[in-house]
Amino acid sequence: MRAWLQHNKLLGTAIAISVLGLLSLGSVWAYAQLTDKPLPGPGLVLPTPSSTPTAKPSSTPTGTATPTHTPTPSRTCTSTPQWTATPTASPTATPLAERVLSVPVILQELPLSCEFAGMRMVLAALLGTPPSEKELIDCAPRNPNPNLGFRGDPGGYNRHANGTINWDNYGVYAPAVAEALNRCALDPAGSKFRAVAVSGTNYPQVAQAVLDGYPVIVWVTKRQKADTTQVDTPQGPVQLVMGEHVWVVVGYHEDGTFDVHDPYPQQSKVQTFHVRSFPNWELFDHMAVFVEQRHAGR
Repeated sequence: MRAWLQHNKLLGTAIAISVLGLLSLGSVWAYAQLTDKPLPGPGLVLPTPSSTPTAKPSSTPTGTATPTHTPTPSRTCTSTPQWTATPTASPTATPLAERVLSVPVILQELPLSCEFAGMRMVLAALLGTPPSEKELIDCAPRNPNPNLGFRGDPGGYNRHANGTINWDNYGVYAPAVAEALNRCALDPAGSKFRAVAVSGTNYPQVAQAVLDGYPVIVWVTKRQKADTTQVDTPQGPVQLVMGEHVWVVVGYHEDGTFDVHDPYPQQSKVQTFHVRSFPNWELFDHMAVFVEQRHAGR
């Protein structure tokens, strides 16, 4: 009996091992069917299901990093034209060292009409064809105060028959000249320019105006030595200077000199002078008429 039990125990153990082996082979066959992979041979370990999904997501970010890096070169290329555009603009910002404007010489037609001839030169440069001297004289106001209009008669003389100074026949100053340029010529022509009267100006400002392309009218005297007097006007006392005259500045050079047109007829027939300073300009408080671009609403 004991021998029979021992024999059956060994048989049951063999049967149990066979059953477990069949179950393991069934699991392997089922895994192979689900994954389409070949069955493992002896000694190979089956991969656990957890390792398969882990490997797949890890490869996804690696591919994403490549397009993230791609825009960097495109931004670098975009910045290149912006850099090359900067040197292109700098030559236009460099100021000119010297310039001579194309302004015709126009002579005064009357003994004291130099300011009107100067106005015509400026208008010829701006408009092409200026009004006649008579048209400007008729349009400009008359006033004992030369800041407001022409003092005296443009066709008269600044000396009496006995040689003394006739302060009643004199001339006109920058404010009235600028007003006449605008009202009598530039405004009716619809010009984009306007005249501006300035006192207390200086040589660098005149030079810059010429370099910008605009002639300038400055007040000078015909002789180096000049007598002065003060006259009373309703607006207060005004200084008059004997030999009051105007030049039109048309050129500036690197050495600090200027080219000026003189409207007074010269016996030498030379009307354009190369000068370093404007004679007795300080007696007129460095008065001048500039030209500028007209702004909207003016």
